[in-house]
Amino acid sequence: MSGIYIWFKRFYRWLKVILGKSYYHQPQNLGKIFKANKCLGYFNDLVSKTTWIGETDSDRIPLSTILESGKKVYFATPIVQKALGHYDSWLMLKKGKDFGEFIKLCKWLVNNQDMNGGWGVWENLGIKALTKYSAMTQGEVISAMARAWINTNNEQFYKCAKRAFDLLILPVEKGGTSYFIGDDLFLEEVAAKPRNTILNGWIFALMGLYDYYLFFKDSKAYSFFRQSLKSLEHHVSNYDSGYWSYYDIKGHLTSHIYHNLHIAQLTALNMIEPKYDNIEKYCKRWRFYQNKKFNCWYAIIVKGIQKIREPGDVTILK
Repeated sequence: MSGIYIWFKRFYRWLKVILGKSYYHQPQNLGKIFKANKCLGYFNDLVSKTTWIGETDSDRIPLSTILESGKKVYFATPIVQKALGHYDSWLMLKKGKDFGEFIKLCKWLVNNQDMNGGWGVWENLGIKALTKYSAMTQGEVISAMARAWINTNNEQFYKCAKRAFDLLILPVEKGGTSYFIGDDLFLEEVAAKPRNTILNGWIFALMGLYDYYLFFKDSKAYSFFRQSLKSLEHHVSNYDSGYWSYYDIKGHLTSHIYHNLHIAQLTALNMIEPKYDNIEKYCKRWRFYQNKKFNCWYAIIVKGIQKIREPGDVTILK
């Protein structure tokens, strides 16, 4: 593909992100039926993810398209998010079709889990990382499997969650997705050296640890959850720009969609464990930023400049 065509498609995708029209960048508020310490709905509202408009395989499993190569791949992250969206939709509307889609997607994840207990998302997409696994994906799959297990009592879902959990907490140096640094535990969406922990991915992984504890009554999972939550309490200030939130610790600003996601995620964590003052503090601060028009427009300009300077090597269309 020509450079001009790729640039145009990237620009069009960025515009859709800003306008909230991108499938991968839809608003994710607090889950509509999420209840702290209850085995109910997911932490964030993923119901919009149930409407997939891209290509699928013969079993209607979503296929993502890589712009630069035109290659169509299975991308486990949107697949599991779609599953979680169908689950919440089922809880709210009680439509059997939603539960059927949820179980179908969970079974696909079970059948495509590799021998290490993960899904090689970065390898599939051609993105360079220290490991091919993502803590975010591992955590979201744990959350989906826990809900599939509690509604079916099917052992395969528990086993899948257990293997996903073991890989999630495995150190990056051993091929896993966790950095253990002193007393801190960072959960890496994209493992890199030096460490560049992505905030939303870290929190999605945290939610997976919490669900593993909540649904399977596993004290080890709660211990890891508390350790990583304390780390977030100590380091959340690194994601504050003074007028908006950062996507990662390298200073990449979030889009409006991700900024809103950060607020929703911190809100959910504060509902689960309300004793962490910094988490509540930055949740309120980022909501304050969000309500200031100057901050919003300034963030759009800065984010746009950053995207022009660093367009990335891989663009996922659907």
